[in-house]
Amino acid sequence: MNTLTYKNVHTSDALKAQDDDGDNFHYQLDDGERYALTDGEVDWLYNWVRGKYVIADHLIENIECDEDDEGNDAYVYTVDTIGLGDALTDDQCFPKAVMLSDDSALQAIMFYGACEPITDEYDEH
Repeated sequence: MNTLTYKNVHTSDALKAQDDDGDNFHYQLDDGERYALTDGEVDWLYNWVRGKYVIADHLIENIECDEDDEGNDAYVYTVDTIGLGDALTDDQCFPKAVMLSDDSALQAIMFYGACEPITDEYDEH
């Protein structure tokens, strides 16, 4: 495993430190930005939703398992806003993932960053 440099990776603590009472658009990450999942988010992904929800497939396909600066396992998601939106829509829960705490940074990243798929629904009328 390669050692992960955290200077280019968002963490839950760093994002939550920017929270205020208004909109928290600092969770709106761009395509290609990276986020290190917390232990709780990794547990949710691999033990609760893997194999059951499309969002799990999307995240796993875009996660790189590495080591952090202290030698611990790190699961780093590379943001794909369109894929994120498609997965949440396929699970019929856009813009939030099932069974994931609203207090988690990953849920906020989905809520603020997922692109809602464009449908041809309006063209049919």
